[in-house]
Amino acid sequence: MRKRGLSIQKALILFLSLTTIFTSLAVVLALKLPKKISTMNEVKAAVVELKETKNKQEENLELVVNEMDEMSMQIESLQGNLQEIQILEKEQVDTIEELTDVKYAYLTFDDGPSQNTIKILDFLKLNNIKATFFVIGKEGCDDIYKRIVDEGHTLAIHSNTHIYSDIYLSVYAFMKDITTLGDKLEKITGIRPTIMRFPGGSNNTVSYKYGGKQLMDKLVKEVTNKGYVYYDWNVDSSDATSNNRSKEAIFNAVMNGVQGKDEAIILMHDAAAKGSTVEALPEIVSGLRKKGYILEPITEETSPVQFKKNN
Repeated sequence: MRKRGLSIQKALILFLSLTTIFTSLAVVLALKLPKKISTMNEVKAAVVELKETKNKQEENLELVVNEMDEMSMQIESLQGNLQEIQILEKEQVDTIEELTDVKYAYLTFDDGPSQNTIKILDFLKLNNIKATFFVIGKEGCDDIYKRIVDEGHTLAIHSNTHIYSDIYLSVYAFMKDITTLGDKLEKITGIRPTIMRFPGGSNNTVSYKYGGKQLMDKLVKEVTNKGYVYYDWNVDSSDATSNNRSKEAIFNAVMNGVQGKDEAIILMHDAAAKGSTVEALPEIVSGLRKKGYILEPITEETSPVQFKKNN
């Protein structure tokens, strides 16, 4: 009986122990379960937040991709514009090079007017060319003087009489001569020329025997002081060497003379005896244009060629 009582006692103790353990576990679970439930809710909320963040990031990523596409298109457009700019820059450089390489030729005619002047004017008008006419004083040529001006050519002074023994006697004699011509031209055309050319050129030696070796020095100073600009030439057509000079010889002289010159002031004559000059003119113009020359009349902006300088 004593042994059986001990067994019951042990069983009771075991039961109480187990009851205590279960009770403790129940208490622990009762205490921890709300925390776990709260944690799970937090996790769910975090998951929802992550999903929302992911969606926003995906939207932002799509915006970024779209912006990148737009930027890519803009870059392509800018590249195209850059290529166009580079092409334009090259064209401008080429244009500048062409402009810096431009060459000018000035057709000048001395000793007119005459019937040859009319023929020359007809040719120039037909070909839209302007030239320079260093004229002398002649009666009955008012229409030609006026036509030179009306058709846009430069009317310039050469000499009223072109008689060397008279005009080169003295400074006074020369100035009287060109003043008389200036008055005449102004009355006829309404324009008083200030561009001139000395008969024989500013370095002529014919004047020595009439007015002395110092006369031309005095004259270049005097005409400059009076407001004239005198022009000599750097290309001689050689048509003054003979009244029978062939048009081939005149043409060759001009073509050889312009070699290496960016500005060519070409001496020719339109006196009555210079028919071969008129005949050579079409080939001269064609040859000059083939060499790249632009044909212009002399103006006060044209750089003068002067054999004798005003010192």
